[in-house]
Amino acid sequence: MSAAKQAHPARAALTRAIENKVERMDMAALLDLATALKVPVPAAAKAIRGLERKPAARVSARERKVLQGSGIGPVVSAAEGSKLLDAITIDDESADWADSDLVGAGELVERLNISRGTLDNWRKANKVVALRKGLRNFLYPLRQFERRRPLEGLDVIASFFTSPEETWEWLVAPNRMTDGKPPIDKLRDGDVSLAKRAAEGAFDYT
Repeated sequence: MSAAKQAHPARAALTRAIENKVERMDMAALLDLATALKVPVPAAAKAIRGLERKPAARVSARERKVLQGSGIGPVVSAAEGSKLLDAITIDDESADWADSDLVGAGELVERLNISRGTLDNWRKANKVVALRKGLRNFLYPLRQFERRRPLEGLDVIASFFTSPEETWEWLVAPNRMTDGKPPIDKLRDGDVSLAKRAAEGAFDYT
């Protein structure tokens, strides 16, 4: 085999390697290669080269937009922070579901001059609202009593709610169906029927 025939495959392989290398080159590298080989470069390619090499314009400090404001303000102590928070806090009295003095069973039987058995019977019959405290103890809102007895109709109202806490929260919150007054005030006035109608519509969203 002649030397010319042996050189032909090697030259072809080198050509393919160069072509593969050129295909992976970006525009700037191709233009640099053309310049090195003294190959004429089209005007359009020169224009692209100029754009690629042009540095991005820098924005001066004056041209940058700066947010204006007073910042986070001075740092204060935890105590001072609590005072500032209290100054802007508004208490929502309608959310105070207790809204009454609460007493335990022992104190209540002394105040009403009744037996413990009587109080237990009232609680079991839902004639009083007893708010659970722990596993066995209860607290009783004094607002539900008048003349040493629970207000008439408390058991009627309790039947519409799932817990004593829910019942009491509804009783002491102003209600549009009871002239904007808490329903418990209507019970105190003896208007059990109006309070009952309001309780019936408590969950009527239609």
